[in-house]
Amino acid sequence: MKSFAALALLYCLCSFVPESDAQTQPKKNQPPLYTDTDGFQVLSSIIEARTEGSEAGPVLLFHHTVSGKIVGKMTAECSSGFPGEFQTALGDLEKKTEFVLQRQFSIHKEYKFVETMVGVRTGIYSLSAVGFDEKKTHAIVLLQYLIGRLDGVLGGERTFYLLRKTATGWQQAADVPTCGQIY
Repeated sequence: MKSFAALALLYCLCSFVPESDAQTQPKKNQPPLYTDTDGFQVLSSIIEARTEGSEAGPVLLFHHTVSGKIVGKMTAECSSGFPGEFQTALGDLEKKTEFVLQRQFSIHKEYKFVETMVGVRTGIYSLSAVGFDEKKTHAIVLLQYLIGRLDGVLGGERTFYLLRKTATGWQQAADVPTCGQIY
């Protein structure tokens, strides 16, 4: 009888353990989850603009954000071209580390997370975390668009997006020249 009571107690306790979901729970030794709601709004506006009118098929996104090493390299090449109003957002971006993205994008197209370029023949978007100013009215993001071939990366582009928050949402700062590289 005692063993039955112990089993019943164990069953009750186990029912309160949260389920693990590969999309929302980081694996061991993985970067933390990206949870910035405003950041997902910014990232969604960029992906939505980039994929508007594109052919059918899901948008492919790297599951991890761009590494700090790549952000640092591109920042060094471009930072002198950023207007003063974006310097605080740039400083915030430089402090960010790598994150695991979640399914919180609000775009009209279907999207999928990928872990590697191998075997992918289409383009994949890789995004940095979002750098904001204190009032969250200015944002900066590094976007990589990688073109794949069967054994890895064939080429691509890296571009900084500078955005301002408007009454209708996040808009790219069209008056600021873009900075990036094609490779």
